[in-house]
This record gives sequence, structure tokens and C-alpha cells, in this order.
Amino acid sequence: MGTVGKITDDGYASCSLLPRIFNKDVTTLDNCIRARKGENVRTPGNRITEMGNVLEEPCILRAAELLRLQELEPDVQQRFNHSTLPLQASLDARAVADNLVIQDDPEWGIYTPGASKVLIDGPGVIENKVTRDYPAKELEDWRGFIQMQGQMEVMNCDWGVVSVLYQSTDFRVYVFKRDPTFADLLAEKIYDFERRIQEEDYWPAKVVTDTHLIYKDLKDKEDVKKLDEAAVVTVDDLLAAKQLEKNATALVADLNLQLMVQMGNHVKATAGEYDLSLPTSTRKPTPRKVVPASPGGTFRAKTVRIKRRATPKE
Repeated sequence: MGTVGKITDDGYASCSLLPRIFNKDVTTLDNCIRARKGENVRTPGNRITEMGNVLEEPCILRAAELLRLQELEPDVQQRFNHSTLPLQASLDARAVADNLVIQDDPEWGIYTPGASKVLIDGPGVIENKVTRDYPAKELEDWRGFIQMQGQMEVMNCDWGVVSVLYQSTDFRVYVFKRDPTFADLLAEKIYDFERRIQEEDYWPAKVVTDTHLIYKDLKDKEDVKKLDEAAVVTVDDLLAAKQLEKNATALVADLNLQLMVQMGNHVKATAGEYDLSLPTSTRKPTPRKVVPASPGGTFRAKTVRIKRRATPKE
């Protein structure tokens, strides 16, 4: 059975966090800052993640069988540390290759991205993923690729495998060689991330919820901040955009109403090259729902409210 529970330290960069660190994810940084202070930031798993754990080992066994790997060690219950960087890794599995030439073979779900074949030898790492998604044209960076590159750096090995079970039956194995250019980029990202944890220096907000994490300690309501002239331009632009949005919403509703009136009691209609329809749906009666209890608290709004002050009369 796959590993249940996190082996790496919540307050430090780990290979599983690398895609988020590379993407400058504020939530990930905030979790590490809070964990470094002793706060519990772990969230419970669910039946979907649990099923991923159950399927992990048989998938790894199949990947090792397809590639003819030796000395397979699935479900590695150990934390590993990078020799110089503040970076940790846990492994789904590791194995040894005996001078194997792996050829790209889509018929058997074996892929060697960037080459028709690769030579792997010595110890390597295996990362497994299970997803309901369909396969993309290429393995996404965040679906194990960057994580596995980091694991190779931590373990100082020359090859790595990402095995993915898509849609319950489409099993694919991606074989990679160690990228010599990755080490410098990794060092830059990890040293920056560690500094940000220590100094609580957040990345710039990319979404509204980021601001809730970055600016936790709210000022007194009577402490009014005076913004510069650039903010006035932003306010004007926001108000103009909201008006455009309002006008567009009203126009969409009006045009839709016009078409509904023209269709009358017809479910389908045609207009030139367009086929129109107003289908019906049947809903079964449902019992009244009881809203579950919710803990109280103070929560910051997700939009800035704007009110124009009256201009003083001269």
C-alpha cells in the first residue's frame, strides 16, 4: 500500500512542492511560514487521495516490470535531504537499472520524451501519479516531472521515471535522464524560497485570496491609508470596467430575450447558418436541505468597495 502521511517537514521546501514553488504560489509559501512557527498546516486526505495510495504500489510494480528494473524498493519510508540545499524529498520508489536501453514504445505506454531511446544505468527514482484526467500530449511539468527532477538532484542519480495511471486503465511510463541545467535553476529557486520563509517575504499577489494571506494583520478601521495618484487611475479603470461589465450583461440578457420571443413556444429554431434550441429539463423534487454548522470568524471581503465622495462646494 502507498505511503499514507507526509514524510517531509511541512516548514521546508520539498520536491513535491517544487511545481508550486516554481509557480510562486503564495499559499505554499504561507503554509511553510506558518509551519516553521509550529502551526499545524496539514489537511486530512479524502477517499480520492486514499485510492491513489492504494493504487500506487501496483502501478510501481508494473512500471518496474515494463522497464525490467532490478532491486525495486516501493513505498520508501524515509526522508532524504539535499547535500547543499534546504530541500527535502520523499520517494514513491527507487530501483536499479542494469545498463538498460529504453525505447519509446507508445503501444506499451513507454515514453522517452525528447529522444527515441535513452540509456539508464545504476540507481534511479520512480514517482507515481493516479488521475481521472485524460493524458495530455506531453507530461505536464506539475504532474511529477519537476518533482522527479528534484528527486534526482537530492538522490544524485542519473535517471528517473514518472508513471501515471490515467482514466483507471491508461497506464503510461515516462523515462527521463537527469537534466544538467536543472541544478542551477533549482538552487536559485530553493535559496529564494528559504529566504522568503525566514523573512516572511511573500511573492506578489496573483489572486484575491493571496492578499488575505499576505496581509493578515489588519489595521484599525480608523487608520485610513492615503494612496497615490496611480491608485486614482486604477479606481477609475475599475469603475469603467464594472460599467462595461454591467452594460454587457444587460445587452446579453436583452438579446437573449429577443430570441426567446421570436422562438415563441418552439423548442428549436433556425436563423441562417445557426441552429437554436430552448431545451427543457425535468427536476425531481428534493427534500429541504439543512445548512451545516459553520465556525464563526472575521473574513475580509474579496472585492474593493468604491464610493465617490461628494465634491465640496466652493
